[in-house]
Order: sequence, then structure tokens, then C-alpha cells
Amino acid sequence: MKCMICKHGETEKGFTTVTLEKNTSTIVFKHVPALVCDNCGEKYVEGDVSAELLEKAQEIIKNGVEVDIREYQLSVA
Repeated sequence: MKCMICKHGETEKGFTTVTLEKNTSTIVFKHVPALVCDNCGEKYVEGDVSAELLEKAQEIIKNGVEVDIREYQLSVA
């Protein structure tokens, strides 16, 4: 896929870290699969992965956690 930010690079499979914040909670998911631009480094997380992250983050926040750091493949996949 052509990068939508720089318009020059092509995306390749890779990984990123996603940080989600809501009110006083901060949830960090490490090693999330993403498409990464080989030119500018912009990262794109696919829709199904985003949905999983949001669902898991809501569960974590319901438990009253303020800060949580998780490895994506161990906690979500």
C-alpha cells in the first residue's frame, strides 16, 4: 500500500506500540502488528486489530486500572 502521509513510501509488515488513553487510564500495547512505511515510518494498524485493542482496553479500564502495559500477542491474540 502506498503511504498516505508521505505519498512516496510503500508499507511493509512490521510492529508498533499503541497507547490508548481514556480519562485517567493509560493502556499501552507493545508489539502490535502494523503496516509501516519504508520511507517516513508512518504506521497503520488494521481495523480488526484496532477493534481488538479497543475491546481489551475497555475491559482493562472497567477493572479500575490506571496504567497497564501489555504485549499484544500475549494479551489479545
